[in-house]
Amino acid sequence: MDNTSVGERKRKASGSSSSMNNVTFVWARDGNHEGAKEHAAYLLQTSDVPSSQLIVENDGDDEYQYVYVRWCSTGTISRIRKNNISTEELASRRCRRAAAATQQAPKSKSSRLSLSKKQRQHWRDQQQKDRRNKQDRGKTCGQDDQAQKRHKSSNENKPNSMEHDVINIYDSDSDDAGEEKKEDDVTIRQSKPIYPLPCDALVQEDTKLQQKQQQDKRTDDGVTKSSTAIPHNPLVQEGNVSVETKPQLQQQEEAQVPNATIQSNKPKSALPCNPLVQEEEGVSTETKPQVQQQHATARHSFTPRSSAYVQHLAEACHIIMSDARWRTLKQSGNSSREVSLFNWEEGDDLSAVKAFMSLYDDATNEEAEKQTNIEDDIIFERSMNLYSRIYHRKGPWLDLADLYVRYYAPKARAKTETETEKSNTSFSNHQAALQSLFVDIVRLESMGLVRSFESEYECGTVAGQVTTSQSGGGGMKRGVVLSAEERREVLRMLGGGKSPKAAAATLSDCTNEVLSQMQSQKTLVSAFSATKSKTTSLLPVRKHVDKVLLRKLASKVVSLSKSREGQVYAPKKAEVDNALKMIESEWNDATTDSFMQQSRRSVLSTIRLREAPLQTLRRLMRLFLCAGGGPGSMRGDGTNGWRSCLVEGDWHKVEYPGLNSRFGLEAYPLQKYFVAEPDHSLVTREIETLNEFALFEIGAELRSSIDQAIEAYETEKMIRRRKEKSSMVTDTSQPDSVSVLDVFHLLAKDGRFNLVRKVLSCLDNPNNELELLTICRKIENDVQQLNTIRDSMSEHESLILTTSIVCRWMLQFRIVNSFSSSLSVRPWLRHLSLDAIMTYVTWDAVPFLEKRDLYVMASSSLMTILFGTEVQSFCFDDPDALSNQFQYNQYAQYLLPRRNRGKAIERLLIDLTHAHRKSQKKKSNKTTPLDLSPIQGFCRLLLGNTATSCSIPFSSIRNLARRLKAPLTKTMDGISNDEMQLLHIRLDNVSSSDEIESCTGYRDWTPETDVAVGNAISNDRDESSKRCAFVGWESNDNDNRPESTRSLNVEELALELYHSARLPNTNDKDSKDNVSNVPRGNWEGWHNEGGHARKLFRIMFLQAVLESTPVDDPTIFLTPYQHSPHDLHVGYQKIASDDCNKKFSLIRGFYERRRHSVEAFLSKLSQQTDQSVSHLVYDSVKAHWDSHANDESRMKDVPLLRDVAELRTLSMIAAGLGGQALSSMFRALAFDYRHYSGGLPDLLLARARCPSTHTSGDSKDNHFVDLGEWIGEAFCKDYIEEENLNRSISMLADRDDDFLGCSKNVDSGHNKFSSKKKRQKISVIPAFPNKLQLIHSEKLVEVDCMFVEVKSANDRLDARQEDWLNIIDMCGAARVCKFGSKKQSK
Repeated sequence: MDNTSVGERKRKASGSSSSMNNVTFVWARDGNHEGAKEHAAYLLQTSDVPSSQLIVENDGDDEYQYVYVRWCSTGTISRIRKNNISTEELASRRCRRAAAATQQAPKSKSSRLSLSKKQRQHWRDQQQKDRRNKQDRGKTCGQDDQAQKRHKSSNENKPNSMEHDVINIYDSDSDDAGEEKKEDDVTIRQSKPIYPLPCDALVQEDTKLQQKQQQDKRTDDGVTKSSTAIPHNPLVQEGNVSVETKPQLQQQEEAQVPNATIQSNKPKSALPCNPLVQEEEGVSTETKPQVQQQHATARHSFTPRSSAYVQHLAEACHIIMSDARWRTLKQSGNSSREVSLFNWEEGDDLSAVKAFMSLYDDATNEEAEKQTNIEDDIIFERSMNLYSRIYHRKGPWLDLADLYVRYYAPKARAKTETETEKSNTSFSNHQAALQSLFVDIVRLESMGLVRSFESEYECGTVAGQVTTSQSGGGGMKRGVVLSAEERREVLRMLGGGKSPKAAAATLSDCTNEVLSQMQSQKTLVSAFSATKSKTTSLLPVRKHVDKVLLRKLASKVVSLSKSREGQVYAPKKAEVDNALKMIESEWNDATTDSFMQQSRRSVLSTIRLREAPLQTLRRLMRLFLCAGGGPGSMRGDGTNGWRSCLVEGDWHKVEYPGLNSRFGLEAYPLQKYFVAEPDHSLVTREIETLNEFALFEIGAELRSSIDQAIEAYETEKMIRRRKEKSSMVTDTSQPDSVSVLDVFHLLAKDGRFNLVRKVLSCLDNPNNELELLTICRKIENDVQQLNTIRDSMSEHESLILTTSIVCRWMLQFRIVNSFSSSLSVRPWLRHLSLDAIMTYVTWDAVPFLEKRDLYVMASSSLMTILFGTEVQSFCFDDPDALSNQFQYNQYAQYLLPRRNRGKAIERLLIDLTHAHRKSQKKKSNKTTPLDLSPIQGFCRLLLGNTATSCSIPFSSIRNLARRLKAPLTKTMDGISNDEMQLLHIRLDNVSSSDEIESCTGYRDWTPETDVAVGNAISNDRDESSKRCAFVGWESNDNDNRPESTRSLNVEELALELYHSARLPNTNDKDSKDNVSNVPRGNWEGWHNEGGHARKLFRIMFLQAVLESTPVDDPTIFLTPYQHSPHDLHVGYQKIASDDCNKKFSLIRGFYERRRHSVEAFLSKLSQQTDQSVSHLVYDSVKAHWDSHANDESRMKDVPLLRDVAELRTLSMIAAGLGGQALSSMFRALAFDYRHYSGGLPDLLLARARCPSTHTSGDSKDNHFVDLGEWIGEAFCKDYIEEENLNRSISMLADRDDDFLGCSKNVDSGHNKFSSKKKRQKISVIPAFPNKLQLIHSEKLVEVDCMFVEVKSANDRLDARQEDWLNIIDMCGAARVCKFGSKKQSK
């Protein structure tokens, strides 16, 4: 290979010569269109222009004069108008760039990155002082003096007017450059400049000129100022950067601090550093405004370090590794010392974690300080950017062609004729990109973060691996690394392409053809070898895979370099061969100058992230995500942090809140409440010891395993049902089963034994061996009972039940021994506790036990998770037999939230009833009546204890009371319940004791009910899972409501009936709508199941309470990305002591911890007028709006934009509900948000009217207000017409982001992984509306609001829905709409 340097080869190729001694450096526009940008160029004489590019000019043909320039960025020569050359004074940014283009920085000069922190602070202060001196001198200079010394002043002064001009130039491109692109749209910046650079003579001449200028520069103190050129930035060159990223890079260049020297040992691979992304901890007070101004100027700049993919990982690593809350104690003999949760001593590979920590922008730790000593910091940042992109990819194996096209290749653009001729003979615009890719890969490999194939067997396994894709219903086979054509090419090279057996093997589904060929065909050496091991008999395949993939990369390079806009170029063989030579040359240069002291080797055609550092990074991110999810998210949904780190899994599907926040897909208004805790001596630790952290990781793996098994079980059930319904049609694309990996091998006895031993080894218990044998014996007894029906179970169901058995007995052991007491102090941290995780696993498996009629086992599991009682059999002979087996364990009452405990107690009574019935059938074949006295006695005992302690919701108490078949007033007589008293829940509609005494069955409070007729549309197919569809009423022509051009569901039909005044029923005497002077109907509504109520709770209540009450515990906000404080999901509850006395201790949940602030706010709210309540909503949203610095920040706050878009509607709803109703609803949500966030009525109806005057009393004066004229927003005609055109949009507006810190069905069973919808970003900022005044057309306006729960003929109210109707009806309007068929009404 030629020993000529890369820079010399490129200068020769570009035509640079020493004849350009008289050229002049200028700034010129590249076109005559509006907004044309100025670029650095050299003004050429006609003699310096090649004859092939000269154009003969005729005098008088054109009114413009033309000149020739050579662009510094590309080296190409262009003919432009003379007036396109800039005559204005150059900004300081251009001065620095001109100096960089004409002067080579001395190699002996130290770079800024090599300075210490104190030296960098001094450097910043000196630079700011010099800049102010230059500005002061520039103001005193006269215009004549500036004209005479234009070139000198352009390199010394920085006029403010030019600063504003430069900023305004790029304001028009802010839409294109303002948002950081997604993975496939952003090109990673390249470090290798594209030559030609200015000739040597010109460099020497400009160097002398700048040396003379430096001598003339004197500060006020008489100190000579140093002026050093910034290296040429290759990223602004047209051949290397996409059109989308150019404005970002140009704005970044403008915002750089002047006179900063950034160098490395290899200038061709280094990038200038952007000072805006450096840490600002050391900036003095007087210089911070200037730094902030630089931030505003370069707000759209992009560097590899500032990438959202890098920063969200760096932030998580910094918090977990540096925050004092995540430090723990390690026992060493009789002493203990503080360590991090992840450390090298425990076998954790922290290569990736430490690297990302050093890149965190706000980091002040030692890792960031160490990283500044690395000379090639830019290459390090860019390579870590590549690592972050690969981390978010599906993988694990990726080829170079894919990485190059996605992240490094120059974007396609329109080419000039000169560029087209140049691209026909070379690939110069791709050389720097390939060099950057190879340098980054070599750097990552030297850091131990990526690797290629380690053996021929691994290469054959990966190259021939095929997966079956079910997308589109085709069952298409896709290769993991190689496509089908590429696999055939590798097989042909192995000698198996034309074999009939190889052709027949392709008929199999997922056969590894490459590995089969490697094992079947032997080399000449192995054929005559005496050994017969697998390793020696494998046919080498790696060189063939590398050859195929490198040709793929070369073809991509040729296609990208030759393709024009809208056209695809088919590469020729000769062109691909030339590209291959160029690729090998660039790889050799990268490996020769790399940090790896090794000889040159072949190109790494395929890479993957190395397993050890990747696993540590995933474990850290899992802890970060689970900690931020809080106790409201303790199940995996396919996108949260409950993932396995022991297997590859689908980590690319995980949604990272830090990444979504930086992309503007999700907002976290509570970020300000998260405060880093650097002091290790005073802060409360999340995890006390390393053993507790090891237990949490075991629990996370168990949670992930059972989540995957439940999802696979549901998927298989759905597939079976589809096949049964379409039995006549054979669908071969649908698989019969879904594979799930048993991580701990729990289906085998040894696996169960090893898991129990692993858990016990983390406990400080001297009797581990004895306890181990006892627990394993109990587990095997239950598993033996399960094996009797294992033949009828699927593998997934068997895994679920076996996991629950193991978790149940390990939990029982830990509850009895009470190993953890942290939950009693901080119950909101149960999502980080192994005991709570095993409780949830056991609770999720109860429905599977019930389906298999294992009621005794299900009841025993429920007794363990509810009371910590070990019961293996139940006695039903004595009415007090079950009550005698009842025992409370205090620690067990912290493991489940109130709603789950209530549902578990209800399931316990049902399962005991079934077990009692089965036991009676075995004893006697006669059909004797079932004696329920033991169940009822046990139910009465549970009701008294749970009602007094508030350990279950009142809705569950209501369900328990139903089993006693007595009026609720009688059942609760003598029992005190705080929930009933605080929320003012009524027990009955009547107050007469005589009527209650005469009742023989169960009765309680019932809401007002409207009865309507709705006949469902008949369906030929039996689809019991689908909802009923109804035919609506004919709409009025003058009705400005959305058209009903399709069938209606039951909620939409109810909305139509209330709007048309067919409901409420006229025979309801107590109806608030039947006042004589108030007309009926004209209700507008939403089917959002309490969405507006939860939104008002977030807007009006939560922020006010959090601001009035300081956060006294740092564990309430563990990460910056929380939708709610963690204690919001801890309801009001009392804990009974172990000795079953009457003394209780309160759990310090959200309501109890902030009781004074909550009650003070609600008391003030209940006394507000309707107008004041409306203004309170407006002021709360306006304060949130003003908290953002600019519209760019507001664009990332999607909930805020939605609130602003319907602010007047929310203000109207708040005024209609009134302060008293809102205070009652907010108190219920604060009392137990996890329970009361669901169950609100289906419909919220609202209308506005102008009431009649007291003097007239005429009902005609009481007319309704047109909400489109008064409110606007969704009620205006334009919006309604648009909705009529887009009827495909569902009317159900309920979203999971209305719930704070949990999903809608968090406690209603397992959430399907595929049910989570993709978030969409709002592209337009709505205009902030005016305040809503309760006046329209100079008349006062009254707003009516009403909640309606809709039920079909065969549906009934849930107990939680009854409680909500009870609470709302106390101060507002709430009712039930019951539909029945016409036959039933007759």
